[in-house]
Amino acid sequence: MSRIVEPTESRSAHPAARERSEIVRLALAVVVLAAGCAALPTGRFDTLATAAKGVEARTTETDADIVQLTRRFMLFSPAPGPYTVNSFVPAVDIGGTKFDFDFGPRLEPRQAALDVLVAYTDALAAFARKDYQRDLDRATQNLGGSIARLASHAGASAQVKQGAGVLATAVNALGRALIDHMRKAALRDAMDTGGPGVRAIATFVKEINAEAALAVTVMSNAMISTSNRLTVADGVARLALNERVEAVVVESKAILAHLKQSSTAVDAVPPAHDEIRRALDRDDRGPLEKLTALVAEVQRLQKYYSSLK
Repeated sequence: MSRIVEPTESRSAHPAARERSEIVRLALAVVVLAAGCAALPTGRFDTLATAAKGVEARTTETDADIVQLTRRFMLFSPAPGPYTVNSFVPAVDIGGTKFDFDFGPRLEPRQAALDVLVAYTDALAAFARKDYQRDLDRATQNLGGSIARLASHAGASAQVKQGAGVLATAVNALGRALIDHMRKAALRDAMDTGGPGVRAIATFVKEINAEAALAVTVMSNAMISTSNRLTVADGVARLALNERVEAVVVESKAILAHLKQSSTAVDAVPPAHDEIRRALDRDDRGPLEKLTALVAEVQRLQKYYSSLK
């Protein structure tokens, strides 16, 4: 182990000189310790974690809306023939080919991927705090569970599974920083390792959002087309049909707007993550442009959801 070797002091040195020498050594020690243990910018890591949670929460709510829209779609397109227990199963026969419109299971891998992102950013935020061990242990356990759920989904791409594994590697390395002043270096290494994983998850989420938007558009157009073919006399029946069609139009627009903003928000996560990482090198405590942009997009996402409900 390397150690600091101090020059041997002459026995004949004047007491006052020895005292001044000791003061200098103590002052240098304070400077070194201050540099090594300088407080980390915990607020930035907390903000990144909160933003990831915001995207995940709003996406969960929108997934429920998509499932509800699918149920409406099946009311307009039941299986032909007499009613059975399978009349409203979300599957459509088009030209003799059956298409599965059960989107709940298809959306679950994206949710699992966002859970991984939330657990990773939580781990970074926990480790940035001085008393980090308990919170880091909890975040690490959450990350392991989220990765296991993601790996269990056949609909999750190989790229996003690999990206989640990268984040696990990054977080596991944090626990090896046994000395407090090693935390900044450990965070640098973890974020360098985790960067590709964050980008892989953001890409996967945007891909699923695009597929969901296409499905919503197809279902909305089909319900409107079916409604136009119905022969309903003016009166209460017509008003009831108008109400159903209007609900389809409003809900579809709301879901599409949210999916678009969700993709914009999650796309802002990797640049903010990388910006926080670069700021660690400079010990920069000023406002971060990319992180500020991420916060704005998540706030916009929350307003979109609230205003369109």
